[in-house]
Amino acid sequence: MDYTVCVVEDEKVSRKMTIELLKKMGITKIVASTNGEIALQKLKLQKADLIISDWHMPIMDGLEFYKAVKKEVDLQDTPFLMVTVEDSKERVVEALKLGIRDYIVKPLSSKSFEGKVKSLLKI
Repeated sequence: MDYTVCVVEDEKVSRKMTIELLKKMGITKIVASTNGEIALQKLKLQKADLIISDWHMPIMDGLEFYKAVKKEVDLQDTPFLMVTVEDSKERVVEALKLGIRDYIVKPLSSKSFEGKVKSLLKI
């Protein structure tokens, strides 16, 4: 599959697991970052077909990162999947109201993750 996916996750094990799940799906063009600020810089240089971001990160959290992405003309239409331990209904609703296309709660189920990624990439 010829898709580029941006993975933003400060926790090394979670980042590695997300990348491995993408590779198992045949997605090998992966731009990985440890926080939203670094990811935003990378995305300005290389556009992604999908952004997968953790919510709780240092420097710029997932919601701040999402808002920053939406301000960038070249990035604002990029599908965004929030992956987090945050499971309170209020927080999920807050993220969806802001326009985040989909949301998945950790720990990741490979079947659920794959379904959401395929849906967002329309494959």
